[in-house]
Amino acid sequence: MNSLTLKYFNETDFLRDDQRADSIFYSNPRFVNHLDSLALSTVENIYARLIPKEADILDLMAGPDSHLKEELVLKSVTGLGLNKDELEANTQLSAIIIHDLNEDYSLPFNNHTFDAVINTVSVDYLIRPVDVFSEVGRVLRPDGIFILLFSNRMFPPKAVKIWKNTLEKDRIDLVKKFITLSEALVVQGYSESKGKPRPEDDKYFKYGIPSDPIYAVWASVKK
Repeated sequence: MNSLTLKYFNETDFLRDDQRADSIFYSNPRFVNHLDSLALSTVENIYARLIPKEADILDLMAGPDSHLKEELVLKSVTGLGLNKDELEANTQLSAIIIHDLNEDYSLPFNNHTFDAVINTVSVDYLIRPVDVFSEVGRVLRPDGIFILLFSNRMFPPKAVKIWKNTLEKDRIDLVKKFITLSEALVVQGYSESKGKPRPEDDKYFKYGIPSDPIYAVWASVKK
């Protein structure tokens, strides 16, 4: 953890209940939907609205679906994640990279490689988010965009302490702080979608639980 991060956070903030290497936890593929269908549609719509045409995209901490609409005209989608089976099942990916950001926060790409970097419901697992975001700024092209989408769903043993201890309504501000502290990115906008009716075909519909909330923060490269 760099000195700038320690100025604002304690090292214990980024501890997790399960401190084992992530490669162990994610050694078996998890082909599950973390979000209900309405929330997933919201994710797709946000990406469709913000990602430029003909983009080279990096899906950071990718899984079996990158949530990119088929009608998006893209040059490439590189998936960086931990489970080979999940990444190979993702038909939207044109390249896959097996890489554990909690073991090595550096991104294995040249400067200015991507037009967009996306991260879907995974920011809560990063133990060095500020350093990772600094790397995102490095690999983005000058007019590139970094889009983070998250919800209140998580694997609790792998979520960092500060995320679990931060109220849901305040997590947008936490992500914005990570971005600002990276010194490589500038927050450009944010949005939230919550309180919507859960789809009737969802297994939790009968319990009267609202649709999974979706929070978004996006940033550009600092000039």
